[in-house]
Amino acid sequence: MIDRLKKWLDGAKPPETIELSEEIAVAALLTEVMLADGAASRAEQQRMEQLLARLFGQSQDVVHDWLEQGRAQQQESVSLYEFTSRLKALPMGQRENILHALWLIAFTDDQLDPLEEAVIRQTADLLYIPHSRFIQLKHRAEGQGS
Repeated sequence: MIDRLKKWLDGAKPPETIELSEEIAVAALLTEVMLADGAASRAEQQRMEQLLARLFGQSQDVVHDWLEQGRAQQQESVSLYEFTSRLKALPMGQRENILHALWLIAFTDDQLDPLEEAVIRQTADLLYIPHSRFIQLKHRAEGQGS
């Protein structure tokens, strides 16, 4: 019996580890914010595409692929750390741009859900963005709503 257990364990494949790109990690975070309030709108989807294209300077086709991969990663994830760990080494300016994009998604429907804010707050903490900048970016995005 022990031999069968050893054979079974030896034959088990290790879990797949996927190296997330920065772009897919950001797409997953944007998706997380969009879905936090339980209502994903077409306007939020379009805004995510625009923001990713602007953040990374890529075409809509490339961005669309990133969003599909990001959504798949978001559905499989158990925490935001999976995504923020890939981004926390970026320069502060880039991390702030990502946080601002998250705020813009949250304000797309002109109302901030507490769950959206909680996701963004946790992301800011994991990206080591000071609370004062968190608030400044929130106010800046609030004025840019839909």
